[in-house]
Amino acid sequence: MLQNSRFPAEPSSPWQARLDAAERLIPTDSLQATVLLQGIYQFVQEQEDLRGQARALTLLGGAFLTRGDLPAAREAFTQSRDAALDVGDGITEARALNGLGLVARADGQYGEAMEHHLASLHLAQAHEDDAGQARTLGNIGAIQSDLGDHELALQTFREMRLLAQRAGHVTLQSAAGVNVVFALHELGRHEEVLETAAAYLPFIQAQGLTQHELVLQVNVMASLTATGRAARAALLGDHVLALAEQSATREQLTHCRLTHGHALLESGQLDVAEALLEQALAAARIDRRAPQERLALGHLSDLHARQGEWERAYTLVKEAQALDDTRRVQDLDRRARVLSVQLHSEMLARDARAEQDQSAAYARMAEEFTTAQQHLTDQARLDLLTGLPGRAQFQAELDRRLGEAGGTPLAVLFIDLDHFKAVNDALGHDVGDRLLQQVARRLQAAVPGSGMVARTGGDEFTVTLGELNDPRAAERLSQLLLTSLAAPFDVDGHTLHVTASIGVALAPRDGQDVTALQKHTDIAMYRAKQAGRNSVRTYEPSMGNETAQRLALERDLRAALATGELLVHYQPVFGAVSGQPHGCEALVRWARPEQGLIPPGQFIPVAEESGLIVPLGRWVLREACRQAAEWQTGDRAVEMSVNVSARQFEQPDFLTIVRDALAESGLDPRLLILELTESVVLRNPDAAITLLKDLQDLGVRLALDDFGTGYSSLSLLRSLPIDTLKIDRSFVQGDRAEVMVGAIVSLAHAFGLHVVAEGVETAAQLDLVQSLNCDGVQGYLLARPSPASEARLILSGSPDPAR
Repeated sequence: MLQNSRFPAEPSSPWQARLDAAERLIPTDSLQATVLLQGIYQFVQEQEDLRGQARALTLLGGAFLTRGDLPAAREAFTQSRDAALDVGDGITEARALNGLGLVARADGQYGEAMEHHLASLHLAQAHEDDAGQARTLGNIGAIQSDLGDHELALQTFREMRLLAQRAGHVTLQSAAGVNVVFALHELGRHEEVLETAAAYLPFIQAQGLTQHELVLQVNVMASLTATGRAARAALLGDHVLALAEQSATREQLTHCRLTHGHALLESGQLDVAEALLEQALAAARIDRRAPQERLALGHLSDLHARQGEWERAYTLVKEAQALDDTRRVQDLDRRARVLSVQLHSEMLARDARAEQDQSAAYARMAEEFTTAQQHLTDQARLDLLTGLPGRAQFQAELDRRLGEAGGTPLAVLFIDLDHFKAVNDALGHDVGDRLLQQVARRLQAAVPGSGMVARTGGDEFTVTLGELNDPRAAERLSQLLLTSLAAPFDVDGHTLHVTASIGVALAPRDGQDVTALQKHTDIAMYRAKQAGRNSVRTYEPSMGNETAQRLALERDLRAALATGELLVHYQPVFGAVSGQPHGCEALVRWARPEQGLIPPGQFIPVAEESGLIVPLGRWVLREACRQAAEWQTGDRAVEMSVNVSARQFEQPDFLTIVRDALAESGLDPRLLILELTESVVLRNPDAAITLLKDLQDLGVRLALDDFGTGYSSLSLLRSLPIDTLKIDRSFVQGDRAEVMVGAIVSLAHAFGLHVVAEGVETAAQLDLVQSLNCDGVQGYLLARPSPASEARLILSGSPDPAR
């Protein structure tokens, strides 16, 4: 498989021809390329040409990477990215990010590598750089292949080939073709390897791409050996090895010797095979390439066994097995890190696309606001942690600005970080404090000079903006602040993702004094939280009415608990393969006498905030256990899933509540499944894990609900004593459902977890989750939540009355 470490710049300057010449040297003479590039870099520095510096540094990073000097490569790519940012050269910035991904992958940091490559891909897409997209997709496919996702890698390489063809980039077309052949070989589709290689070889030879021809022929040789044509592979190997000794990298030469040695071994030429394989083993150990070392050990063990040297064969196979064990652990960790990045990228994709549409308007607004600079004069009232103004200075400054503004619009933004407590609970307050410092710096960098940023509470910030020609500018800036926070934070080696909820109020429309404006931004921020967080809401007078309505709803809900207006509906869960229902999820409903059923989305948040969720959850648990026990028959067991809120879970007597519900109903504990979300556990992970183990000791099973929508999904899978993972409907119904659901199922099964796909609403979605080996299915296509009498008919095999 070919790696893409080359980064051509666009021909536009006197130094471009020299860069092109240096780039062509990188694969064959990286030392000479380094010397040439350092001279070019010195020249463009003297010319104060930042664009030239960025491009020279990008190629210099590629030369360092080829030589195996990872620290120097990382430094060069980082400097290139910063220089490209300074001059607004998005294409070169994408190349530099791609290079940083290659360095991270070479260092074994697969999650970091995927982050860099995805960022590079998005930039290349934004600049319609087909060649840049193709190059980055090649490296993403390499990561997927390293992690064993060869089918996904094959799709990625084919997409790379289409983009390279569209760009007219001959080298990338050739690289894509070679990578397709590699993926086919890894999938065991050997006849396709031979057919595809035969189609590509004339094109590659015509272009004089010797290294590409070498990699292609090595895969052909391996496929010939795998299909019983080892003698033919050995003859081809003589030609390929000669080619490799002239122009291959050390890694390619080692792989060529391995493949040729295997062909010789299978064709009975044991002495020649042993010499090649021993050379390959020695080189792999010197270069610390464990996969190549593993292959060499395996082939040599087979060779010595054929010679009757059983003790030597056994020793070698034990060494290979030890490498396999180590690699399995590393691969699992790498898959977890890469999937974490992919999940987060998918969740932010919608916001990123929306922000692109607003970028031009923000550029005009930023230019207008940068004409003024805020000078802080009262240093004694600064927040000591972040260096920002504190609450007192914010209030004093806002009061002063209100007095000077007259009728000119002035905006106040109240920013509250989402789920910040989970960071403190999971990683400690020191990490939380340093994260707040970085958040403060990003907010300051994003707010125009005429604005003021203050920290007014633990994870709360405020922004004051004056001179607003357009009141909507405050909401546009708020969206920009969300975008600035979306990029990952690196805090003490932890990669953290932050979102925020922002409330906006405008003076004089929404208030003419500090107290009124603060109150109204708080109400607007609360509405942003209700809308799902990571969003902006501008205050409207009706929001005050909504607050009053919420208080009335809380009062009525409290009464409903006593008057029996609440009931439980049941949504069946089906086996993905059998299509038969094997259990239900209990879902609370509120039937008001004059209004009918109240949607859970209206009253559950009120119950959470008021604390009513504790008695409500206790009642649902007891009722669900009673109903499940009633449904049990001699030959059929019905599982019952019950959702548990954070407040319920944190009650000191929660374990006793569960034990009592089981005892009262007589339900077998093995038929009760408690569903918790990630945020429930992250409030206090150590205490949560202890309680979960106590629940399992009762015989109760545990499920992680809405997987992928929380803060740290993947790390939880390693430590939580859970039995089932429920994939959130947003992934099942998303644009890239096949990739995301497939990745989650693969990882969950690696951890020994049962997987249920939620939100299946179409036949196509059902076919998809079945093909991806989900264990269970739940959704409106199969059955909607219904009263116990109707759910019983479904469980017994009768037609669903709701369908």
